[in-house]
Amino acid sequence: MPTWHFYGRTGALAELRDIVGAGRWFFCRIEGRRRIGKTTLLSQLALQNPDFGSRIVYMQTPDSDERDVAATFRRSLAESDRDEIKALAASVIDFPSMAAAIGQLCRTGMVVVLDEFQYFTRSALKHFNSFLQAEVDKLRNAALSAGGLFVLGSLHSDMTALLEDKAAPLYGRVTRQLKLDHWDFEDLMTVFRHQGISTPGQWLTLWTFFEGVPKFYADAYEQRLFELPPQELARELLTRMFLRGSSPLSEEADNWFLRELRGRAVSILHYLADHPGCNHAELVGALNDPHDSTPLGTHITRLVTKYGMVDKMHPVFSDSKNRNARYYIADNFLKAWLAIAKPAREAARLKPIDKALAPALKRLETLEGSAFEKLIRKLHIEMSRKGKGDFELSSIQLGYWNRPREALRSIEIDVVALDEGRNRVRFGSCKRSASAHDRAELARFEQHIAAFLKAPQHRRLQAWQQEKVLFAPEFDASIRAELSAHGYLCRDLRDYSNLV
Repeated sequence: MPTWHFYGRTGALAELRDIVGAGRWFFCRIEGRRRIGKTTLLSQLALQNPDFGSRIVYMQTPDSDERDVAATFRRSLAESDRDEIKALAASVIDFPSMAAAIGQLCRTGMVVVLDEFQYFTRSALKHFNSFLQAEVDKLRNAALSAGGLFVLGSLHSDMTALLEDKAAPLYGRVTRQLKLDHWDFEDLMTVFRHQGISTPGQWLTLWTFFEGVPKFYADAYEQRLFELPPQELARELLTRMFLRGSSPLSEEADNWFLRELRGRAVSILHYLADHPGCNHAELVGALNDPHDSTPLGTHITRLVTKYGMVDKMHPVFSDSKNRNARYYIADNFLKAWLAIAKPAREAARLKPIDKALAPALKRLETLEGSAFEKLIRKLHIEMSRKGKGDFELSSIQLGYWNRPREALRSIEIDVVALDEGRNRVRFGSCKRSASAHDRAELARFEQHIAAFLKAPQHRRLQAWQQEKVLFAPEFDASIRAELSAHGYLCRDLRDYSNLV
C-alpha cells in the first residue's frame, strides 16, 4: 500500500514561510472549516523547518471557562522541552497572566498558536481579548525581529466578530491572514494517482462524502479503503467510516457541525438533506411553526451567514434580491451524513448491516447525481481560474432556473456558463451515468435551451456561439461517438483529470 503523504497546500506553505521568516513579529489569523488542515499545515511547516518547530507553543482552546482555559495553557507550557518556557507555567492562573505569558514568549522569539480561537466569543471567555489586545499592542510597537501569534478558527462569523468588528478589542491588530479552503481537483488527482484510485466512479463517491477535506481522506486511507475494488468502495466506505462502533466519522457531524444547533435550525438541515434546492416558500410551508417566536427566515439566515452550513444560490443573471433563490446544504460531508450515513447508522443499531446499507446505497445514487453537478460547476471555475480548461468564464454563477406560474413553462439547465470576451455561451446537462443522456433527456435539454433563449432578457445570446455539453463521470467510446455525431460535446472526469 502506498504511504500517505502531505498533499497540496504548496501556496499556503509558501505564504507561511514568508510570514515566519519575514524578520518581524506577526499576528496571523488562519481560518477554514473543521478538519481542513489548519493545524496540520503548521505541523508540516515545523517538520520542514525544525528551528520554527522548536519555537512553537500550542494550545487547543477548550469550550469551557477562564480557569480551564488558563489551566490548559499552563499545561502546554509545562510540557515544553525548553526550560525557559516551563518556568512560565506556574505564573499562569487566569486571563491576565495568560496574556502576559504570551507576551513574554513572543519577546523571546517564540510562536504561540491558539487553536479553536472562535471560542473566545463565548461570554465566559471574551474578556480575554482585552488582555490579549494590550499585549499585542506592546508587541507591535516593540520592533521585534522574531516571534509571533497564530490564531486558528473554523467559524467565519465568530472569527470576524473577534478580529474585524470595529467594537472588538483586537480590531485592526492582525498583520497577516490565511484562509484554507478544500483541496481542489488538481490536489485530489495527485492523491488519487499516488494512492492508485483510478476510476471516475471512485473519485465521485469519495468527493460526494469528503469533497476536499484532507483529514477525511487520511481517515479513509487508515481504513484501507483505497485498496478496495471500485465496486466495493461505497459499501465499505459507509461500513468502515460510519457504521462500526469504532468508525472514525460516526460522531463527526454531531460533535463538530451540529452541537451548537438546536430545534428549527436542525429541522431545516434535515429538510434540505431530503429536499435539496428548495426555495424559501417551500421551507416555510414545510417547517414554519406559528408558535415559534423566532421567524423561520431568521433561522435560515443564521445557517447561511453565521454558520455557513447552507448555500443560498441564485440563478445566473439574477441579483441577491431575486426571490428565485434555492437553498442547499453547503458541505458535502454534512449533506452525506444527514441524507445517508446517519439514517444507515441508526438502522444498523437494530438491523444487520447489509439491511441497513441497502436503502442507503440507493439514496447514495441520487446524492452522487447532485454532487456531480456541483463538481462540474466547481471544475469550470477551477479550470478557468488556472487557464487550463476549454472555457473561460466571465461569470462564476453557473446554472439557470425560473419560477413560472405554470409548471409546464419551467426552465431548468444545469450549467449556463458565459464567456463574454468571446461571445460564447455554454449549456450543460449533468448525469451520473452516461447512458442517462438518452433521447428523452436530450429532447428536454434542447427544449429548455430554446425556451431560455426566447426569454426577452436572454435574446442577446442568440447571436453568440452556443455550446451544448453533456457531462458524466465517464463516457465510453461508443456513447461519446454517438452523442458527438448529434452535435454534442462530451466531457467526463477523465477529460478534466488530463488537464491537471
